[in-house]
Amino acid sequence: MAPDSYAAWRGRLATANNPAFWNIEGIDAELQAGRAQFWACGTAALITRVVEYPGGARSCEALAGAGDMDGLVGGIAPQVEQWASEQGCTHLLIAGREGWRRVHSDWRHHQTILLREL
Repeated sequence: MAPDSYAAWRGRLATANNPAFWNIEGIDAELQAGRAQFWACGTAALITRVVEYPGGARSCEALAGAGDMDGLVGGIAPQVEQWASEQGCTHLLIAGREGWRRVHSDWRHHQTILLREL
């Protein structure tokens, strides 16, 4: 199994969320249907999806992340931001643990969700 494959990260991504919202089977289904993207850099992995809102916003949202914070922030995030911009996204969105607020202090606090305009 390749270290950057979804299979290698699936177990850790399964524990990233409250399963009442995003269980691993739901993430599997989103990936298989092409509605979600898998990103990995060796020390971290992330699942994203693009959501279009009726008001015109188009966001790239993080569904689950696992691994080393430096890998997520320094390795994966720049790739995701560039890709999201190329997809016409207007925002990046993270709904997650409070620790994300400390890591992304340049993002504005939006309810309990972190939001960054592109």
